Amino acid sequence: MVMRFRSQRNYPSRLLSNDEAGQLDQLIGTHYKSTVTTVVQMFCPEPPEYTQWMKKDCGVLCLITNRTGAQNHWLKIYCLVRREVIWEHKLHDDLIYHAPTPYFHTITTSDNTQIGLNFADEDEAAIFLKTARAYLVRNKALTRSGLCKGDISLPTNFRVISHIGWDRRRGFVLYNVDNQLFHTFLAGFCNRSSTHNQVQKDNRQRAQYSSFKRRTITKSDISLPIDAEVIKRNNGMEQRNTI
Repeated sequence: MVMRFRSQRNYPSRLLSNDEAGQLDQLIGTHYKSTVTTVVQMFCPEPPEYTQWMKKDCGVLCLITNRTGAQNHWLKIYCLVRREVIWEHKLHDDLIYHAPTPYFHTITTSDNTQIGLNFADEDEAAIFLKTARAYLVRNKALTRSGLCKGDISLPTNFRVISHIGWDRRRGFVLYNVDNQLFHTFLAGFCNRSSTHNQVQKDNRQRAQYSSFKRRTITKSDISLPIDAEVIKRNNGMEQRNTI
């Protein structure tokens, strides 16, 4: 089963023994680490037509990152027999990582150099593909923004100089506030409170007026007629009687 990619997790190769893993750590160095490790055969296009793949070497492929958090990632192939790096390339956003088959991947660099990677384990190949593409996407996003999280340092020598806040139990909390700032805050708070109270009052009046306008008139709201005239018709003649 292929495991999910997690940027903070390392994926060692199950094809390496403990001794080989220790040799690999020595080659990588103390300031770097391998995010994902696997065993591959490296192929290059055969000249002069460059239409055939030619096996060039075999080694341990690693995605190298800096332990200090710097945004520098490298693809490196180590030879444990010769104890050296036989191929490396920085993981730029212009690098093209393609997987025509689950076990054979190709890498094309910015200078149109191409290599083929024949993986010894398909599950490790899938993990490596997912990890490399995730780093490429992240690097491209950071390149567009021009700023990464590693560029922002943590605050140093931080201390609270003054503070105005609100606490549910104690109300307003003032700490080391000078008189000018205090009176400015008090005046602003009072003006805002009076304005808020006036707005509430206006809203209540509008609500009462609108509720009166919307109230349905009942029969009890209509008074009896005053000085009403009853008009009777008798043989075509009108007769007015005052009530």
